[in-house]
Amino acid sequence: MASYTEVLLGIVFFGAAISMAEEPARPEPQPLREFRGTTTDEVAGPIPEELIQDQVTYERAWEKLGLKENPGKVDFKHEVLFLATTRGSRVNLRLRDDGEGRLQVMAMATRDIRPGLRYVFGVFSRKDWKHINETPLP
Repeated sequence: MASYTEVLLGIVFFGAAISMAEEPARPEPQPLREFRGTTTDEVAGPIPEELIQDQVTYERAWEKLGLKENPGKVDFKHEVLFLATTRGSRVNLRLRDDGEGRLQVMAMATRDIRPGLRYVFGVFSRKDWKHINETPLP
């Protein structure tokens, strides 16, 4: 005959299996593509992380970074960008799907300070997301 502890453990494991089966695993969100690089010149002032939704803002961003040419093509009719920068040696994007078309984009950077600036532009589809970092996408 099973002891009280064994029965209790069986109920707990059965309940955990049911709760995990009810929630289907969502795939990790990924940008459509990324443009990343390093600027060797010092950039005056901070460059905030920002959501870029039009060509003019995109051009201003890469010019402020000191880039001589466009880092990559973006169709702003169907896509948006998220820009993250660091003075550390590396910057990456971390994404979280909050459900209902809401995406949280965070920048993760190393803490070591290097000359110049590292940047990453993440490209995201407008049709896949309704909000990025609480900013509604038209």
